[in-house]
Amino acid sequence: MADAPLQSPFDQGVFLLHYNRGREAFQEGRYAEARRELESAQKLRPDDADVLNLLGLVYFKTNAYPEAEVIYRRLAEENSNVFILHSNLGLILFKQGKIEDAEQHLLRAIELRPNYAKSHLYLGLLYRQRTKFGLALDHLRFAGADKLVREVEGEMRPQAKTAARGLDPQSKVTTQKVRAIQPDSVAAPKPLVTQPGATPPPPIEPVAMQAARKLQDAVDEGPVDEKRLDLGRKIEGASKTFALHENGFLEINFARSVHVKKGTVSSYSGNLKFTAESGLLGTTAQTLVKAVGQGKIFVYEKGRKTFLLDLNEEFIYVEGSNLLALEDTLTYRVEPIYDSAYQRKIDTVKIFGKGSLAISTSIEPLTLRVTREYPLSISSNALVAWTGNLLPTVMDDQSLENVMIENAGEVGFKVRFEGEGVVVSEQ
Repeated sequence: MADAPLQSPFDQGVFLLHYNRGREAFQEGRYAEARRELESAQKLRPDDADVLNLLGLVYFKTNAYPEAEVIYRRLAEENSNVFILHSNLGLILFKQGKIEDAEQHLLRAIELRPNYAKSHLYLGLLYRQRTKFGLALDHLRFAGADKLVREVEGEMRPQAKTAARGLDPQSKVTTQKVRAIQPDSVAAPKPLVTQPGATPPPPIEPVAMQAARKLQDAVDEGPVDEKRLDLGRKIEGASKTFALHENGFLEINFARSVHVKKGTVSSYSGNLKFTAESGLLGTTAQTLVKAVGQGKIFVYEKGRKTFLLDLNEEFIYVEGSNLLALEDTLTYRVEPIYDSAYQRKIDTVKIFGKGSLAISTSIEPLTLRVTREYPLSISSNALVAWTGNLLPTVMDDQSLENVMIENAGEVGFKVRFEGEGVVVSEQ
């Protein structure tokens, strides 16, 4: 019996090329190009939630509502407890006139996230269209859409006068109690509605190339409720592919490919081919090269400490220069933290999926817990990695310049993490 043909390995570099091009085109409003690139990326990774979410936004922006509906129905079914997916799907259905279906998804979004203003805005517009003015007012007031509230109140006055004359027995206004914002919740952004009958805003704002985004916006943009890595528990994880020896050598046994940091390979066995990763060029992670073949590699980075991490469908962001090795079962993409005022950035690499990676630090790192009550501020030079529902923003506070540590000869900037998660620091 003939052996089954071997399936060609997934080309991470080509996928990243299409995804990053599509993401950049979307950010710059070149939606036709974004659609082509993201559809090409989806062919390589049909189930990638980030690609699907961004492609759904492109379809929405280009009024391809049926295509957007297919994607968001799938995402909402696979991630039934993610409020933003139900909110986006509700808006897409509303735009197509599928009112009852839209109402159900918007109500589900509010059930999951009672304080999300945009879901209330969409429901208010939906109920206004159905002349359920009482419900419309409840949700529009909650959303802070004052101009629309005045318009609906104006529409109700003629109806009230007609009812007073006994000509419209069906003019009774119904109301429904809207759940209040919890005291410890984050205030949702106030929607901008400027004209009567204005089209609802898109479900997610385009991903800005600036670090100073609000925490609520960052939460809302998340495509799925990702499983974050517990660094406190996993920082000394074990690996079948990676083995860390007491003398500091990292042993890597692999059958297809692995990514390693250039200049750290002490020795290797097997017929291996080393190639640069195009998706990392121009970043601090561009020192990663891909070793293709079957064999064993010994890696050693003099003067630095090595740590292994195992991901089980989890995610972590790692500053590019701290990446030492990466299993080919993991997916990665560069998602920098920008200091737009001074045109600087930190090249953080988002790594997710199931597999192992190795990071290296100059000293024993600190694992710092971040909560909503206690945000964290660190120097950009000290950042090693982070995970969780966190938003990093660049701080412009000159009073900190003489307080916080800086590496000799390096000019860094201050980064503030807000939300819930863990940050790894080496200062």
